Order: sequence, then structure tokens, then C-alpha cells
Amino acid sequence: MRSLIFCDAGFSLVPVVDCDVVQYQACLAAFGHVSVLTTISQIEQRLHQQHFDTLLILTDGLHSQIQGLIQRTLAHKPMVIVVNAKSWQQDVLSQILDCGRITFIPDMLTVNRLTSVISLAQIRFNAASKTLEEFKKLDEEIRCIKLLSRAKLIVMQQGFDETKAHQILQQQAMQKGVSMAQMSAQIIAVVSQSDRARLAE
Repeated sequence: MRSLIFCDAGFSLVPVVDCDVVQYQACLAAFGHVSVLTTISQIEQRLHQQHFDTLLILTDGLHSQIQGLIQRTLAHKPMVIVVNAKSWQQDVLSQILDCGRITFIPDMLTVNRLTSVISLAQIRFNAASKTLEEFKKLDEEIRCIKLLSRAKLIVMQQGFDETKAHQILQQQAMQKGVSMAQMSAQIIAVVSQSDRARLAE
């Protein structure tokens, strides 16, 4: 496991027994490589250069710049993210928790809890990612159904019933070696193009 720790300046100014970045680093090092960085730009640069499994964010206050870091990370290189903050803006916290893939630990995160927190975060991340994938799949299925319905209506306007229109689309898709959704999209594009050309005359 490769871990990245972002420790902002405010967090490290107030050392607390069992809540020290060096101890966090030693704990995570038992599972693999660990890097500790202190600025958001360093974190983003390192994330572009290397693959990491876990990002631990240690901050005195959760604010919009950290929210931006989290959102960009999830958009480009989804990974387990644990945020430990001593204070936070409620709207920022709500927005980062909306995706369901972030584990937030308020106040103090003691070293003896870190391993179990990371394990919990991995379970949470995997479950939320699976749900997101299922939603994407459902969205794609709905999109395909809508395309097929529109294409069938176009074919039915030529005097065919729905069953025959479906068969025609199926045959065309098989002949061209494309999916029904792709065939439907092609038919819709051709009709739309001819409609635009007719209007332009």
C-alpha cells in the first residue's frame, strides 16, 4: 500500500501525544511506502507523478482549498481519503461527504486508531464506488432505452409496427457490427441532419 499524508502547517503547530504526524507516518509505513507533504500543490504534483492507495489529510481547519483538492483527486485518481480536522466549515464538510467515499474524523485521531480507521475507510470507499458504478450503469441503460425508443419511432414513421421496427434496427445493428444503442444513435443523427438541411433550404 502506498500512502500520502498531507499535513498542513496549522496541524503540526499543536503537537499532541498520540496525534503526531511522525507517529502516523510510522504506523502507515508498516503497510508500505509513505510520503508526507505540507502543501496542496506538492500533494497534487505527487499525485500526478505516482499512484497512491490512500490519502490522509491532517488539517487544523477544513476549508474550501482542501475541498477542492479532494474533489480533483476523486475526479482524476479515485483513492481512499481520510480527513482529520480539528475544525470545519459545515457546508464544506457536507459537500465532501456527499459522494459517500470520504471518511471524516473530527478532533483528534490517535495513532492506535489509525489502522482501524484506514480499514473502515477502504470498506466505505469500495462500497460507495460500487454504488456509483451501478448508478452509471443504470444511467447508461436508460440512455440506451431512450435512444432505441426514438429510433423505433423514426422507423415506425415509415409504416412499420413496433415489432417490425425493432427487428429492422436489430438486423441493421448486426450487419454493421454495432450495438442497438449505436445503431439507434446513427439513425437519429442521420434524421436530425436531414431535418436541419431541410430547414436550411
